[in-house]
Amino acid sequence: MKYNSKLRVAELIRDAKGGMKEHYLALVKGLLDSGIDIIALGKFSPKERHELEKWGAIVVSFVIRDRIKPIRDVFAIARLTRILKKYKVDIVHCHGFRAGMIGRVAAFLVKCRCIYTIHNFLPMNLGKIGRRITGWTEGKLFAITETIIAVSKALKEEISRIFSIDSCRVKVIYNGIDPPNVSDGGNFIKKRWGIDKEEKVIGTVARLIPSKGIDVLLDAIPLVIRENAEVKFMIVGDGPEESILKKKAELLNCSENIIFTGYSEYIWYYYEAFDIFVLPSLSEGLGISILEAMAMGKPVIASRTGGIEEIIKHDWNGYLVPPKDSKELADAILYCLSNPGQTQDYADRGKREIDQKFHLENMIKKTLGVILQTNNE
Repeated sequence: MKYNSKLRVAELIRDAKGGMKEHYLALVKGLLDSGIDIIALGKFSPKERHELEKWGAIVVSFVIRDRIKPIRDVFAIARLTRILKKYKVDIVHCHGFRAGMIGRVAAFLVKCRCIYTIHNFLPMNLGKIGRRITGWTEGKLFAITETIIAVSKALKEEISRIFSIDSCRVKVIYNGIDPPNVSDGGNFIKKRWGIDKEEKVIGTVARLIPSKGIDVLLDAIPLVIRENAEVKFMIVGDGPEESILKKKAELLNCSENIIFTGYSEYIWYYYEAFDIFVLPSLSEGLGISILEAMAMGKPVIASRTGGIEEIIKHDWNGYLVPPKDSKELADAILYCLSNPGQTQDYADRGKREIDQKFHLENMIKKTLGVILQTNNE
């Protein structure tokens, strides 16, 4: 349906943090700058809301929970249909499985066109029954979805397989990065946490959830410290596993080498402080924190899983290890610490790769193209 001459898109996201939310905010700003009217639907912090409104978005609070609850979801769909009618939305763009479920049904009911971006693999704790329900639901919803976007080729292949849809229907658009200038931010962080100049900083930025494999990193730390004690490990982020991981760190008897920072708005300062970035994910749609670290010129060690292999070529622009293997991860960290020349080569090649293939402008331009094409079909 089209009520006005200027295209109006509702960008819908569940209650999310981390890479998906960063992608969402960057995309909304880029689309607004491109002349698209945006209705931003989601749960936003006061700062996020202020930024969205400053950029020119119409912001509507709309909370989508992680778990499926039929009665609650029916009410959410009913409210969303009212919002879409009120703001005369032309296209609904859903981000993630839960937003995709609520948003596509509402779009169908009001005869809006719909775009669906899948950011991650199915949750690891979903179980067989949960996977079957999700698979059946997605199969029905794909029939009413005009355009499907995946953030990596690995994710495209996976959803095509498990949901039995034609892979030709799925477009791959990589996440994009445009890092700010944060010179001297790293020194601020090191002073803030009392890190000596001679100490190397191994850092990660992640939601503290099982799929990020932070427990694997913790198990690797004693093996690293045994060979090189002048190392600090910084874990930046929060999440439901935070207390469990902190207890595990205490039991390893090397908590003086581990810093849990919690959530931080100064995330780029932390990247600047890192000597090596590590992401030991068990499952990863693409890995936006890897892109951010590489864009900041940092060498990266990561798991050989999901879309990560589309970013990192082992022993060329980074170092890949098997998921769930703390020994291999520790060996990789020690290798990079002992071979600074090789490690710097990884960082230099990685930064060039990001500038050429994963720039924010590319992601916005390609997504805008999909929106315009969907509107014209």
